[in-house]
This record gives sequence, C-alpha cells and structure tokens, in this order.
Amino acid sequence: MPMPALIITYTALITLIAGWYIRKYKRKKRKLDLTINRINEAVISLDTKGRYTFLNDSALATHVLGREKTLGRVIWDMHPETVGTDFWHLCNQATASGLPAEAENYYAAIDKWFSVKIYPSDTGLTIFYQDITESKKIGIAFAKSEEKYRTLFYKSPLPSWLYDLETLCFVDVNEAAVKHYGYTRDEFLSMSIKDIRPREDIPALLEDIAQVKSDTDTSRYSSWRHKKKNGEILVVETTAHSFSQDGKHLRIVTVNDITQKMIMEQKLLDNQAKLTEAQAMGRIGYWDIDLKANIHIWSDELYKILGFDMTEVMPSTAQFLSLLHPEDKKRAEVIIHNTLNHSVESKIDFRFITAAGENRFGSMEWRFAYNENKVPIRLFGILQDITERKKAEESSRLLALKIKEQKIQAQRKISKAIIKAQEQHKNYVAQELHDNINQILFGARFHLGIAGRKCEETKELVKDSIDLVNKAMKEIHLLCENLVTPLKDIDLYEIVNELIHKSAASTDIPLHMDFCYEIPCEFSDDLKLNIYRIVQEQLHNIRKHAQAKNVKISLALKENSICIIVEDDGKGFDVKQKRKGLGISNITHRVEAFNGSITIQSNPGAGCKTEVMIPLKVDNKAQLYARASGDNG
Repeated sequence: MPMPALIITYTALITLIAGWYIRKYKRKKRKLDLTINRINEAVISLDTKGRYTFLNDSALATHVLGREKTLGRVIWDMHPETVGTDFWHLCNQATASGLPAEAENYYAAIDKWFSVKIYPSDTGLTIFYQDITESKKIGIAFAKSEEKYRTLFYKSPLPSWLYDLETLCFVDVNEAAVKHYGYTRDEFLSMSIKDIRPREDIPALLEDIAQVKSDTDTSRYSSWRHKKKNGEILVVETTAHSFSQDGKHLRIVTVNDITQKMIMEQKLLDNQAKLTEAQAMGRIGYWDIDLKANIHIWSDELYKILGFDMTEVMPSTAQFLSLLHPEDKKRAEVIIHNTLNHSVESKIDFRFITAAGENRFGSMEWRFAYNENKVPIRLFGILQDITERKKAEESSRLLALKIKEQKIQAQRKISKAIIKAQEQHKNYVAQELHDNINQILFGARFHLGIAGRKCEETKELVKDSIDLVNKAMKEIHLLCENLVTPLKDIDLYEIVNELIHKSAASTDIPLHMDFCYEIPCEFSDDLKLNIYRIVQEQLHNIRKHAQAKNVKISLALKENSICIIVEDDGKGFDVKQKRKGLGISNITHRVEAFNGSITIQSNPGAGCKTEVMIPLKVDNKAQLYARASGDNG
C-alpha cells in the first residue's frame, strides 16, 4: 500500500479509536455526573487555578448564580468572604500536601455550619460539603444540656451517685456525697452500694435491686439507713432512676438525709405527748380561731374539760357561751364581745356547766396574732379547769378562818385566865391589906392613943397622927371593898347596884346615877364578874376624868346578847386620839375575852356613850325568864 494511503488509513483508524474512547468517556462522565448529582452532599470541582469545573445539583443551593455562570470562575472571586477562613486554609493545605482534608466550619456571613471533605488531584480539588447547621445546633444544645446536668449532678447540695445495676459498684459520685459521707471520691469508686449500708439492711437492699430489675417502672422513692465512714448511721430518703449508657445499665440516686428531721420529729412527738400529758395533768385546753375564715379549733383536752364529744360538736363561740353559768354569763359575754370587736387581750375567771351538767370553775386567757399590716388574723388562748384549785383555796380559806378562830378562842381563854387570876390576886391583896396592914395600922393607932394620954405636950400631935391612921384604915377598907368580889353565886344586879351607890357617895362632886337592869336570865359567874368589872372601870374613869353630873347605866338583853350601856354628860374626848392610861384598854380586853364588841361615841364637850355587846349562850330558854321583873332597879 502506498505510504499516503497507509497514513490516511492509520489516521482514520486513530480517529475512529479516539472517537470511541471519547464517546465512552463522555458516557461515563455523564453517568458519573448523574450519580454525583443524585447524592445529598454538595460537590464541586476546582482546577489548579481554583476555577469551577463542576457543581452538582446539591451545590446549586449555595451558588445562586447557577451552574452556567459559575463554571470557569475562580471560587475566591465569587466568594471573597471565605478568603482567610478555615475553609480557605483547608483548601490550601490539601493542595500543598496532596492529602485529603476534612473539617467542620462555621461561616458567620451566612450563619451556617458545614462539614467539608477535600480530595486533591493533579487536576485540582474535589470538594464534598454538607450543611450541618441543624445537627450542629442540636449537638451544641445537647453539649450544653449535658454540661448543665453534669454541673447539676456534681454541684447538687444533695448527695448523688451513679452505680452499675449489675455489679452494684459506684460509677460516679458528686461533691456533696464525698463531703457528707466522709469517703474520698477514689474510695467511693472502689466500693459498692452495699458498703454504705448496715450489715443487717443488705438483704432488704438486694431484694429491692431484684425487684428493680424485674419491674418496668424502675423509679423508686424510699427510705433507707446508710452508714458514714465514721460509722454514724443516717436515715435517708432516696430517689432513684435507671438508664443505659455505653451498653451498661446504670442507676442514678439522689439522697436526702432526714436524720435530724427524724430526730426533731421524734422530739416534737415527745414534746406533743408531754404537752398533752401536761394539759391533762393541769386540766388545760387550748383553742384557736382563724378570724378571716371563722374556723375554730379546740384541743382534745378542751373537749374533755367542757364535756363534749369531739365527733358530735363543732367548736364555736356560741357553743362555748352556752356553757357559762347563768350568774357569770352576762359578764363573760361583755368581755368576749369586747375582745372580738376591739381586739382586746385579756383573761377571765368564770363558772361553767359541763355538757354533763357538772358545775366547774374555769380561767381563760387569750392573745392575738397580727399580719404585716397589724390586722388581727388569729385569736388563740387557753382554758384551765381551776375547780380543784378553787376548792383548795376555799378549804384553805376556811382552814385559815378556823385557825384564826382557834387563835382568838385561845387568846380569849388566856384573857379569861388572866382576868380570873387578876380577881384572885385582888382578893389576895384585899385580904392582905385587911388582915395584915390594917392590923398594923390598928396597933399603931392604939399605941399613939396611949402615948397621947401620957404626954400632954404631944397630945395634939398624936391626935393628928391618929386621924391620918384612921383615914388610911378607911381608905384600905374602901379599897378592899372594891377589890374583893364574890367568885361564886354572884348576883349581878346587887353588886352593880351597890357599886353605883358607893361610887356616887365617894365623889366630892354631886353625881346623879340612873341604873336599869333588864336581863331576865341566869349566866355564868365569870361573865357576871366581867360585866361588873367593865361597869366598875367605866365609873372609875367617869369619876376621874369626865367631871359629869349625870350617869345612865343600862344592862339589858338584846338579840341573845348582853348590852351594857354607860352614858355620861361629862366633858367628853376625841375618840380618834390615842389616850394614856389602861382604863379603856382593860375594858376592851375584857370584852374581847367573851367574844364581845365595844363602841365608844364621844366628842369634846358632848359627854361619852360606851356600848358593849357580849354574846350570851343560854342552854335552857326557860332561863330567860328566871329573874322576876320586880328585881330591876
């Protein structure tokens, strides 16, 4: 074959083969482009100058100019905002190293996150990228949430921990657990939850764990006993939940130490029991009124005091007022209504009648509670049954009166004994004066008479001496008569009447005396003698001090008492002024010795009236008229 023909043939063959390869390449490229266009990731190709050579359909979302206007243009010219960014550096890194590179980058200009993978080749770069903004936001939110809950776990004021539900070993503990239980974190992580339990509680723990594994609801709220590192036993409330992480079944537990709460509750129960016991012992009940809601509360003891059945009676003010004693009800109602209307804090003692009809004594006291505006919102108080105290006070009062009466009677007996001893002493003195002194004076007068007859010179002198002796003997005689009184079978009328006549005759000033005796009964000689001495003392005082001209003396029976009245028209005196002498004092003692009373009425220049009342005990009423009316003087 000629050379030209061979060349032509060879060229045609080459052209034919090249065309086949070109067609085959185009078919593969179309197929590859179709495949690339179908994937969700955005794909672009750049030549070594950074010019676009390919964009798939997903890449068009970030290339608003479209494929035709983008191909052949330099990427940094079309997106100048990306120059200097992490993406720009990543492309340069892949081009320089010839190694694939990938990263997640944030593009502030469009506020988006992209996941970028860059594959270098001799012809340039093929870049796969995907918008991961939403998943990134979720991841960031999740990370923040995880950090938040991690912080809540570690910084929680309550002890918390995680443990493996299969091995029961601690997986993690927070700071509060370390501080509260006394173990270090490393010590905790080397232990199981059985190690913080009293030995006798472990069977119950294992039983509960088995129940948790079998139940669909694994949440638990329960109470346990825990043991601290120092051996101290705690009473705790636990809240526990199960979850899975990294193929492990874990359980998170939060602990609330209620040891002190339990102690305080027990103390509160003990104090409440003691309070209830004290209320029962002291018979004290309390009540409380919510003034806004008008809700009344009575304690159990108050129900008992009032005699109500708490299941049948609703507490109220009206219910309480219905029990008040009729004589105390009006007074109590005024105080209670004043309290409610004017917020007055007070107390009151009163009588009430229980539901069973028993009369009792009560004492009530109350206070108000106010809100921040100083408005009363609560009224509360106590009611104490003071019946036994009132009875004791009454018994004490009667006993005191009895003791006082016994003392008075004892004093009166002493006074009577003194008076009797005085009378006996007076009789003794009178007898001594009469039998001894009077005889001596008589002897002296006898010898003076003899001496006077023998000597004329001394006769007149002796006569004067004899007159003085005679006067002394006369005075002794009168004194003896005043001192001596009969101690038995005394006739009061006779001895008083005789006393009056002698008193009238013994004064230098004319003295008129009236005597009235109206006692129609007999009584003891001691009382008669006492009355005689009272009258005698009165007449002595009148003769000595009163300068009276007329005296009235009356002895009468009035309302089973002997009334002694001595009245004169003398100069009188001021009864309020303290007087010297023993006269009135002696009379008072004699009156009190017989349970009597004395009244003195006097003014300067207006005379004096003394009235004495002495109770008279008459065993036989017929004795009231034993004395004939004709015996009166």
